[in-house]
Amino acid sequence: MENKYWKFSSDCQGFLSQIAFDFLELPLEEDIYHYIGEKIGQMVGGSLVFISTYEIDLNVFRIKSVNGDPQKVQALQENFTNDYLADLAVKWSSLSESARIALSENQLHRVKGGLYSALGGQLSREECQRIQELLGTGEIYTTGFKWDEQIYGSATIFLDAQEKLEDPEALLTLVNLSSVALKNRTAERALLASEEKFRKLFNNANDAIFLHQLTEDGVSGKFVEVNSVASQILGYTHEELLNMSPRDIEDIKSFNESKRMAERVKENKITFETTLMSKDGRKIPVEINTHIFTLNQDKLSLSIARDITERKKMEEEIKVSLEEKEMLLREIHHRVKNNLMIISSLLNLQSRYITDKEVLDVFKDSQNRARSMALIHDRLYQSSHLKRINIEDYILTLASDLFRIYAIAQDRVELNFDLEDVMIDINTMIPLGLIVNELLSNCLKHAFPNDRSGRIDIAFQGENEHYQLTVADDGVGFPENLDYRNTKSLGLRLVNILTDQIDGKMELKQDKGTQFTIEFKEKKYVYK
Repeated sequence: MENKYWKFSSDCQGFLSQIAFDFLELPLEEDIYHYIGEKIGQMVGGSLVFISTYEIDLNVFRIKSVNGDPQKVQALQENFTNDYLADLAVKWSSLSESARIALSENQLHRVKGGLYSALGGQLSREECQRIQELLGTGEIYTTGFKWDEQIYGSATIFLDAQEKLEDPEALLTLVNLSSVALKNRTAERALLASEEKFRKLFNNANDAIFLHQLTEDGVSGKFVEVNSVASQILGYTHEELLNMSPRDIEDIKSFNESKRMAERVKENKITFETTLMSKDGRKIPVEINTHIFTLNQDKLSLSIARDITERKKMEEEIKVSLEEKEMLLREIHHRVKNNLMIISSLLNLQSRYITDKEVLDVFKDSQNRARSMALIHDRLYQSSHLKRINIEDYILTLASDLFRIYAIAQDRVELNFDLEDVMIDINTMIPLGLIVNELLSNCLKHAFPNDRSGRIDIAFQGENEHYQLTVADDGVGFPENLDYRNTKSLGLRLVNILTDQIDGKMELKQDKGTQFTIEFKEKKYVYK
């Protein structure tokens, strides 16, 4: 070859400048290693150049491109296929220490030992000698492409016999330019691979994803990006959506969250439900999770919209089913209450034919017990909870009924309440209601004989599901020779049994009149 490097050394700076510019403009799909090999081949004239990549995970160099004298390249290809050369993996550890230093510092290293040493012993000495004779090879040089502590490959230059390497400094300048270009190309490919990965994730997500700008006061701007799912469910093309904003696809009549976005823009994350309008006018209920962040001084909103059409249908079906069950349960409570009231009325009618006072009292007590349970079902029928009752309302109503039944004048017996507004489960409320009925009935029947005046105090306090019921009077007091835990009185026996039923503890004080205190913790009931 006549175009030796030194024949255009006066144009060296222009040559290298053009290469630097070419590196900036080189298309990503073009093989940069082949381009580097071509330029090094032009610089060293009729020599042969092997350009290798470096596989960091295997710590080996692998021949990527062969450039230089076309006749030598053809001769090499006729004797060795490209696959054969590409399969030659030169291990880092097989290279001499001086070669490793040169490769690590982008320095030129003259290889002693010929092709055999340059390939790290991957071919036999006889094979290497044959190749050198075929190519007429003289001196062999190698150098690395390294930048920022990363090796990207190497160049091995096979000079013609009797030729010497001219102007190595210019060659090393090209090596350094190539190292920077390889670093940038590697970074570009990594960036493209990362972008491709995230774009696939973005477009293959199950939900619609929208990215749009926000002003400082929270007003939504046009979409910056949307994924393919957004286009599919809304019926707009990607380009059409990029010319639209959230207000163009949201059904404002259904939900006005967009107008409230300005109020909540200071929050980093927002979750709400709204309805989107498709291109054909179809309404799509969605749940939107929005994350607001700042990128390059622009405030952006990333919103993930999940189609909840099926969930809404299920919710509506469940709502209808619950309404039907609620109606049925209310009807059950209503009928139980009516049946108990019928029993109470029958007892009341029967009692009119009874002249024995003790038997009459038994009938009246049974009547009151039926009424106390009927009151529970009446409250459940009227309540929105259906399984829990307000204890304060219940006790106030029950006390009022018992005063009326026993014909107690309120100016003679004062009734005082200290009741917390607490909701009690029906499974606790039925025995608790009967307990209140028995204790209050005992006060009204026995505490104030012979029109004696006094007061009755009823208290119900609780915290963390630990409750205390107190029924006290300042009447004649409980008989001292009577054990309230072991008595023939049906009422007190019921109180003891029902207290055990709710796992409660009962205590009697007789300082001034009679005071019953029952402490209990409400059980956890599992409904199947």
